[in-house]
Amino acid sequence: MLRLPCCTAKAWRLEKNDAGYRLIRATKHRYTPKEHRQVEHIKGSEEARGVAPNEAEAIGYATVNKQNPGRHRYTVKERRQAEHIIESEEERGKSEVEAKRIAYAMVNKRNS
Repeated sequence: MLRLPCCTAKAWRLEKNDAGYRLIRATKHRYTPKEHRQVEHIKGSEEARGVAPNEAEAIGYATVNKQNPGRHRYTVKERRQAEHIIESEEERGKSEVEAKRIAYAMVNKRNS
């Protein structure tokens, strides 16, 4: 019998490989299907202009992010974690800019 870690079956999924199955953490969907289509359209247009595929994809996501600023970068929980870290770092004597840099670096590290 397969036991899922913690109590949250939603956060995990099974992936089949050569050795059988393995349990992996499910990804967070931060873009709607429409936004994914927009990214693909922009990527195709940029590639037609001669831009490298990886750079064209980056341009696509940058354009979609620019249309909805701040919506996709961090979840509510991640923003709350960052705010808590910022407060802690400022109490330790760091400047606001340095505290923000440290906080979002820590949130990014937890996500990877």
